[in-house]
Amino acid sequence: MIDDARDAMDDWESIYQGYFLGEPDETVLQCVQRLDGSRAVRPRDPETTAFYTLGLVWTYAHTSCDADSGVARQVVAALSAAASDPGVGQAACHHESHPCDDDLDTHLESFEVWLSLLAGESDYTWEDLDGPGAGTGPGSSWRCPRNVAGFAQSAADEIGRHRHW
Repeated sequence: MIDDARDAMDDWESIYQGYFLGEPDETVLQCVQRLDGSRAVRPRDPETTAFYTLGLVWTYAHTSCDADSGVARQVVAALSAAASDPGVGQAACHHESHPCDDDLDTHLESFEVWLSLLAGESDYTWEDLDGPGAGTGPGSSWRCPRNVAGFAQSAADEIGRHRHW
């Protein structure tokens, strides 16, 4: 269980939708710190790490266009580290494809469900994301570490394309 997961998800959704009333850069930096912290813990909880990685992915449009350049650099560094983590991005899997293989924006509407499932506080099931009979157990394509890494890399690349460092 992730502390204050619902509050974090509500903030990220507000940033994603473009109506966050707080300070979005501060919220994004807090997510970077939590991701860095979750990656440093041993043994690592892959669902907590995925949760914070996907929080940054979900808010990538803000980081691409509106965030302070220093914040954007920190987000890109955190996403790139998460994407290149040998335990995540190079994990063996049997999937022919992953949701991250599609355009980045294609699945962002599904992130609220995905994050709530990772946080363990959802009325949804993995089948709601994977579809009926699609192998919705721990080996589903949505839960695959390569899927998380793929979304992280896509978001980092998109931010970099828009920021023109």
